[in-house]
Amino acid sequence: MDILTLQIISFLFLPLLSFMILILGGDYLKNKSHFIALPLIGLMLVNSIVFLVKSLTIHHFEINKSFQWFSTGDFSVSLGCYVDSVTCIMLVVVSLISFLVHLYSTEYMKDDPRYSRYFAFLGIFTFSMNGIVLSDSLIMMYIFWELVGLSSFLLIGFWFEKDRPPLAANKAFLTNRVGDIGMFIGIMILYFNIGSFNIQEIIIGSTNIDYLLLTAAGLLVFMGAVGKSAQFPLHIWLPDAMEGPTPVSALIHAATMVAAGVYMTFRIFPFLTPEALIVIAVIGAITALMAAITAITRNDIKAVLAYSTISQLGYMIMALGVGAPVYAFFHLVTHAMFKACLFLCSGSVIHAMHHSLHHLDDHHTDPQDMNNMGGLKNKMPITHAAMLISTLAIAGVPFFSGFLSKDGILAAVLSFYYKYGGMSVILPIAGFGAALITAFYMFRLIFKTFYGKPNKKEVYDHIHESPLPMTFPLILLSILSFATVFTLKLNPLKSSGWFKDLIYSFSKNHNFLDMYSVNKGIKTAHYDAMYLSLFVAAIGIALSILIYYLKKINVEKLSLAFNMLGLYSLSKNKFYIDKIYNTILYRPFFKQTKLASFLDWDIYDQKIVDAWGWITLKISNLSGKADYSILDQKIIDGVSHLTNFSSKKMKKIQSGVIQHYLLGGFMCLVIIIMVIQQFN
Repeated sequence: MDILTLQIISFLFLPLLSFMILILGGDYLKNKSHFIALPLIGLMLVNSIVFLVKSLTIHHFEINKSFQWFSTGDFSVSLGCYVDSVTCIMLVVVSLISFLVHLYSTEYMKDDPRYSRYFAFLGIFTFSMNGIVLSDSLIMMYIFWELVGLSSFLLIGFWFEKDRPPLAANKAFLTNRVGDIGMFIGIMILYFNIGSFNIQEIIIGSTNIDYLLLTAAGLLVFMGAVGKSAQFPLHIWLPDAMEGPTPVSALIHAATMVAAGVYMTFRIFPFLTPEALIVIAVIGAITALMAAITAITRNDIKAVLAYSTISQLGYMIMALGVGAPVYAFFHLVTHAMFKACLFLCSGSVIHAMHHSLHHLDDHHTDPQDMNNMGGLKNKMPITHAAMLISTLAIAGVPFFSGFLSKDGILAAVLSFYYKYGGMSVILPIAGFGAALITAFYMFRLIFKTFYGKPNKKEVYDHIHESPLPMTFPLILLSILSFATVFTLKLNPLKSSGWFKDLIYSFSKNHNFLDMYSVNKGIKTAHYDAMYLSLFVAAIGIALSILIYYLKKINVEKLSLAFNMLGLYSLSKNKFYIDKIYNTILYRPFFKQTKLASFLDWDIYDQKIVDAWGWITLKISNLSGKADYSILDQKIIDGVSHLTNFSSKKMKKIQSGVIQHYLLGGFMCLVIIIMVIQQFN
C-alpha cells in the first residue's frame, strides 16, 4: 500500500479511531478524553491541508482508487475513493470545522457528565462526513449518508434527560428518512439502467437512457439533499435540531451535515436534466425566501441562525438549479466559515449567560432569548468583533467572503431571468429579497445582543468573556470570513482568485446544458447583480439600524404594517408548515395508531389472547388433576407399592449362602427340563 493511499485512508481511520478509543475507554479517560480526540483530528486537519496544497500545485489533480466489495453472479458492487480539487477543499472544511469544534468543546462541555461520549460522537460524525466527501459511488455515499444521519441523531439528542432534545433528534432522523427513501430509489433506477453506481460512469452513461426516466431519477436522488440540506418542504427538522449542544449546531447544522446535500447535488449536477434543474431552482428559491422571512420574528439567538442556515442553503440549491455549480460550492465553503463562527459566537454568549444565571441561582430566565441580553459589546469584545465580522460576511458586504459567493449566485439568477423571462422572475425576487431580509435580521441579532442598554442589569453584571479555547476558534473563523482569504487580492469586488480558479473547470461540464452560454450570461449580469445586491443589503442594514440601534422606528407599529401584508403572522407561525404537517400527517397517523392500539390491546390481547389463555388454564388444571389423581396416585404409586412389596418378599429368600443359590438354580433347571419334556 503506497503512502498516498494511506493518507486517503487516514481521513476515515483517524476519526474512527477517536470514536473507538473513547467509546470503549471513556470511563477511564473521562474529562481527559480530548487528549485523544484533539491530536487525532488535528492530524487529519494537517493531512487535509497537504492534499489542498497538492491540488493547487498539481494540474488536474485527481486520485481514483476502488476495490470490489462483493459480487454475486453478474451483480457486483465496488467501493472506492475519488479525490479531486473539490474533494480536497471539502476535506479541509470538514477537518477545520471539526477540529475547532473539538477545541471549543473542551471548555463548553467540560462539566458534562458524558464528556467522553460527546467526543466519541463527534468522531463518528466526522468519520461519516469524510466518507461522503471521499465516495466515488452513489451507493458508498448512501452508506455514509445514513451513518451521518445516525451520528447526528446521537448528537442532537445528546442531552436526552431533557424533554425536547430526544423529540428533536427523532424529528430530524425521521424527516431525513423521507428524503433518503427517494434518494435510494433514484440510485437504484440509475443502477438498473446504466449498470454502475460509480458517479463518473453514471455521468457518462446518463446520455443513453430514457430522458424522462433520467429526470425522475435525478429528482429522486435530489430528495436526499432536500432532507439533509433542509430544503422546503423537509426543512422543519433543522430549527428543532438546535436543542443539541451549540458546538454541535456549528459542526452539523452550519458547516458539514447540511452541506452534504449541496455537495452531493454538485457531484451529480452534470447529468441532471434542465427540467430537473428548474424544479431544484424553484425549491431553493422558496426555501431561501421563506426561511429568511421566518427568521425576522425569532428571538432565540440559535433559532435565528438556524433559519439563516436554511435560507443560505436555499441560495446554494438555487444556484445549482440555474446552472452555477461553482458559485454554489463557493458559497458552501464561505458559508461554512462565517456560519460556524456565528454559531460558536452564539455559544459563547449562551455560555456566559448560563454562568451569570447560575451565579444568580436563576433557573427561569432563558439564556438564549435575545430579549434577555443587550449591551454585551463591552463585556465580550472578542465575541462581539467575531460575530460582527461574520454578520458582515453573511449580509454580503464588500471585503467579506459572503459578498463574493452571494454576488455570483445572484448574477446567475439574474442571468437566468434575462434569458427565459416570464415566471422565472420569482428566482431573482426570492434571491434579492432574501438578501435584503438577511441583512436586516442579522443586524437585528447584533443590536439586540451586543448594543443598547442591558435588558437584565443583574445578569449583565456577571457576564464575562469566554476563555481562550472558545475565543480562539472565533478569531480564526472570523479571519477566514474575509474575502482576501479566497482571492489573495485586495479588490473587494472581484471574485477571481485561487479558489475560483481551482474549481472553475467544474462550471464547464454538463450533459444537456450549453455551459459556455450559461457562464457568459452570468458574466454579463455580474455588474447588475452586484449593484442591486449592494443596494438591498444597504436597505436591510439601514432599516435594522433605524429600528434596533437608533430606535427611530417603533417596532410595534412596524409589526402591524408588516402584518397588513399577512407576513408577520406567517413569519411568527413559521408559515404554518408544522401545523399543516400536524393536521394532515401527525393527527391522522396518531388516530390510526390509537385504533391499532385498541384493536391490538382491547380486542386481540384482552379478548382473544386472554380468552385463549383462560381456556388453556382450565384445560391445564383438569389435566393436572387427572395427572395427579389417576396417573400419579393410582398407577405410579401402585407400581411403586407393588415393587416395594415384591422387593421385601424377595429379600427374605436371600440367605447369602452360595450353596443355597446353587441348589435353587439346580432345582429350577430340573423343573425347566421336565416342562420341556412334557410339551414334547
